[in-house]
Amino acid sequence: MLFEAEGVVFLVLFAFWIWAILDVIATEAELCRNLPKVVWLILVLVLADIGSIAWLLLGRPEKGSWKPGSTDYSAPRRPIAYEDHPRYSATPEITDRRSEELDRRLDDWEAEQRLKKAELDRRETELRERELSLREREIEKRERTLDP
Repeated sequence: MLFEAEGVVFLVLFAFWIWAILDVIATEAELCRNLPKVVWLILVLVLADIGSIAWLLLGRPEKGSWKPGSTDYSAPRRPIAYEDHPRYSATPEITDRRSEELDRRLDDWEAEQRLKKAELDRRETELRERELSLREREIEKRERTLDP
């Protein structure tokens, strides 16, 4: 009975070791974690059980499936609503007209913003010029009072 249990454990560990070897070989080198692919292969071959467990926990890609070498690591796709689909357009002429209207409104808004900025720049320049002329007058007054 004891030999049968040992035999089953041996077969399970042997199958796990073979799976780990095939998985290391089939995994792309860029996806291996912590160590290069060749080092992982050597570890799994030499250290068998410990190397296989280390590969599973530390070297295998995080999103790897349980099939050796499965490289389908793409992010799950978000479902697209019917109206978000590129081919969907219940009334294309309205959509195009609406787009033209929005483009026109955007152009108007941008022109308005440019005018506001120009006005603000002009006002700032006037204020600075006034402040500068006031300072010049103050300096002239001081010079007059100091030079009799």
